[in-house]
Amino acid sequence: MNEASQEKETVRKLSDVAEIRYLHRGNTEIFLKNGFPGARILCRQEDGTKTVEEHNRIWLHRAFPFDLLEEYISVQNKDQEEIGLIREMADFDEAAQEILRSELEHKYYTPRITRIVSLKEAHGYSFWQAESDAGELQFTLQDTFRNLLRVGEDKVFVFDNYGNRYVIESLKALDRHSLRRIELYL
Repeated sequence: MNEASQEKETVRKLSDVAEIRYLHRGNTEIFLKNGFPGARILCRQEDGTKTVEEHNRIWLHRAFPFDLLEEYISVQNKDQEEIGLIREMADFDEAAQEILRSELEHKYYTPRITRIVSLKEAHGYSFWQAESDAGELQFTLQDTFRNLLRVGEDKVFVFDNYGNRYVIESLKALDRHSLRRIELYL
């Protein structure tokens, strides 16, 4: 076997290795059961028969959590196995979209920092006091440079020692004193 035919054999398409099932209003019903989201998925078998796969509890994960808030949502079962992918929430009716949005807002709750009151550093930690849309916050970061994620030119995500996340939607919207406190780390 020559080198070209060996290379041809090892090249595979993504569809050969991973099957992606897209969920939308035509094949999936999103519902609430005991206050938690669930899904009924219509499955078409190779022989043409249809079955319904029911998941009384689903978990949602954004594939692109910082940019595409309502697109490419991974839907997982109780065993954390992906059962499908929502290409965009607009593919569902309003009631289903509300259930999905509510669950994602709960999971990805992120207070928006509007002002940095104080920011002090000691022994490799930074101690923050900030105002946000959720009220006054106090939190600590270890290795501040690594726990600030700049998305684009103007948006910054902050991750504290406990895994909580905060967002500064616009650096330009911060007052001069707040911007001075954070600009060293950007």
